[in-house]
Amino acid sequence: MSPDGHRVRRSTILDCSGVGAGGITRVLTELVRHWPEGHRLQIVAAPDGWQPPAPRAAEVDVLSQQGGGRFQTIASATVALRRATAGQPADREEPARVLSLSPSVAIRGSRLPVTTIVHDLAFRLWPQDLPASVRQYRRISYSTAIRRSHRLLCVSARTQHDLLGLYGVPTDAAQVWHPGSDLAAGPGTPPAAVAGIRGRGGKYLVVAGHAPHKGVELAVEAMAALPGYVLVVLTGGQRVERFETAVARSAAAERVVFLDRITDAEYADTVAGAAAFLMPSHFEGYGLPAAEALALGTRAVISPDPALHEATAGAAIRMASWTSAALVQALRGIDQAPLPATGAGRSWAEATGHLVALLAEEPPVRQQPAEPGRRRM
Repeated sequence: MSPDGHRVRRSTILDCSGVGAGGITRVLTELVRHWPEGHRLQIVAAPDGWQPPAPRAAEVDVLSQQGGGRFQTIASATVALRRATAGQPADREEPARVLSLSPSVAIRGSRLPVTTIVHDLAFRLWPQDLPASVRQYRRISYSTAIRRSHRLLCVSARTQHDLLGLYGVPTDAAQVWHPGSDLAAGPGTPPAAVAGIRGRGGKYLVVAGHAPHKGVELAVEAMAALPGYVLVVLTGGQRVERFETAVARSAAAERVVFLDRITDAEYADTVAGAAAFLMPSHFEGYGLPAAEALALGTRAVISPDPALHEATAGAAIRMASWTSAALVQALRGIDQAPLPATGAGRSWAEATGHLVALLAEEPPVRQQPAEPGRRRM
């Protein structure tokens, strides 16, 4: 309570300087949408063009936005964090909390303890196609987050395991927090390309295809053995040259459709109407799109990646190997397979409540891990 008898709002500062286009932006949006009433959220380095969703219960202030490239974003976010956390002692009854939604060097500016969410270590485990400058920045940002964060939250047990193997972070020092999988927007009007497929009475498969590790080339290869289907590739506005080359060389090229950026309602409609949602990914830290597909009542086919199995709680059809033949085999009889229950899985309200509760707990006592590549003596 404040001196005048009014309840003090619990303030959380969200550092988004490590958030780019893709799944982590959805995490930001859904957390803000479901953050509890009576709390205040201050957003540092909001993604370009991002707006707080409505309706929402918490008070939201956007302190700064990304812009000017990665280094300018980090520099301005560092300053914004320093200003937002100045004069807020960590030992007061209701201190502000800092939550970094992805590892970032900007947390050096925080004067308060920081909790960092770690989504994956793809830059170490699947570095193909990443420019050297990106790999170098991520090495620095992850080392900074692991060294300076008072608490680490992993979106999967797989990522928790990777932190142990690559950075020596004990599993009891990095807690697991699973995102939600329900969508705020229900199915609406489909994109024109999807409407055209339906209008011809066709069936289609949807594959996540906004990054090189998504394994879309396996789905393209499989199309030769799946003549009754069209493949819809969700790019999120980020075309991957390798996938476009694979399509150009495929005899089934006329049955592959690339969708650029679409609305949440179009996304939900496209996935809900698919015969199956495919994630033949070579690597995942979690696999939110597959979990979202199941929540929409759409069958999901996933690669053998352990994070995808974890994200879908065993409800997806799992490929036996990372090959197009294994994907074709997993799709055999897909139309006769039972449909998942609509709305199943963890809701964003549950996930947000869990995260708020974790932030309120005392963080585990952490020993500083050795630098990557070094051994403790």
